[in-house]
Amino acid sequence: MADTQTDKREQRRQRMLTEPLTPLLIRTALPTMLGMLVGTVYSLTDTFWIGLMNNTDMTAAVGVVFPFISFVQAVGFWFGYGSGNTMARRLGENRVEEAEKTSSLGVFLAAALGIVLAAVCLLLVQPISGLLGGGGSPTLLEQTTSYLVVISAAIPFQLLSVTAYNQLRLCGNVKDGMIGMGVGMFGNMILDPVFILACNMGVFGAGLATSLGQVASCIVLFIISGKHGNIPLRFFRFDLKDRRLYHILLGGAPNFSRQSITSIATILLNKAAEPYGTALIAAITVASRVSAVAYMLMIGFGQGFQPICAMNYGARQYDRVRKAFRLTVTIGTVFLTAAGAVLALFAEPVTRAFASDDPEVIEKAVTLVRLQCISFPFLSFFAVSSMYMQNVGMYIRSLLISISRQGIVFIPLLFILPALWQEWGLYVLQPASDIVSFFISLAVISSVRLEKAE
Repeated sequence: MADTQTDKREQRRQRMLTEPLTPLLIRTALPTMLGMLVGTVYSLTDTFWIGLMNNTDMTAAVGVVFPFISFVQAVGFWFGYGSGNTMARRLGENRVEEAEKTSSLGVFLAAALGIVLAAVCLLLVQPISGLLGGGGSPTLLEQTTSYLVVISAAIPFQLLSVTAYNQLRLCGNVKDGMIGMGVGMFGNMILDPVFILACNMGVFGAGLATSLGQVASCIVLFIISGKHGNIPLRFFRFDLKDRRLYHILLGGAPNFSRQSITSIATILLNKAAEPYGTALIAAITVASRVSAVAYMLMIGFGQGFQPICAMNYGARQYDRVRKAFRLTVTIGTVFLTAAGAVLALFAEPVTRAFASDDPEVIEKAVTLVRLQCISFPFLSFFAVSSMYMQNVGMYIRSLLISISRQGIVFIPLLFILPALWQEWGLYVLQPASDIVSFFISLAVISSVRLEKAE
């Protein structure tokens, strides 16, 4: 049995190192694109079913808690990407035992921190709800707290699921990772209308469906990790080797920083939108979800590049790494340009499907979506550049690119643009940040020489 597992792992490694790039990239990217599509639909599910209740406070509450959920995911990405990238490079070097120990350390860190975060959040759920931007009215605070309390209880399962999924994906087995995550996502989608509408549980029901889905994903991922040539998930197989911990913490830092800063930026954006009314907060919630569909599909395509990049870099096949990067960026740019044009054209019917019947919310959301589409052609290079730097171990460069879009650029502009143009400053904020961030990533990539990185 062990020999069979080893053979499957080696066959997967050889495919990454030798197969023609275009079909290999498509084959590794399609499952991750499907995963991103399902994940994006999954993130829209709560907004869609809550929108049917025609309660603007409930819709706004889902948007207010979303950055908190993103922050928790960021912690999972930190351990999942940090361990998964390192595991892929070690497999490229054919150092299987080191990959196993790295996996174990990543899983242990995710579980330990998940328990601590859940305890803190449950104890401080109301103050955290206000801090997230749910204090705009007593009703909004009540709805936000109701949604957040049940989400917090499942944090350990969410962290373990995200960590396990990314370890499987980055080591070249996207299919098994998607099966595990898909179980929870589809479970959530099925339970949402039952809890929200049939049981009349509102936002609490939305949170309960999400939490039960995360528990299911966690269980399935642990079972499936011991099959099909994967690295089995073990809590205590590691030893605290400084270099291994370094690669996990610093290697996952770009993902953690990007998503956590995105969460902070979203909280600040909700706060900045408060003076303009709950309708604008609800519109931002809807527009961000709608705009994310195309972008997350491109991210899914870029994630197909990651195991190819990491394993070939570990095997010192630098020309193949560069060719794979250029191919991924080109396809992603073409896709996002076309997607932006289509989304801008159909912005109104798409946003109407996820907004309440409030015409003010729909009007504002349509404007936000169309302005976001302007920057779509710049996003592929930006996103894939960060993945590229991370997977070859250039963590600081990856970190710089990762935090530029929603941090280095977005947060200063969040204070500058509304001061100049009031509400319209919030409308143009994201596309302006995207375009500036593209030029930052271009400057970083232009300075890279892979052969000197080691």
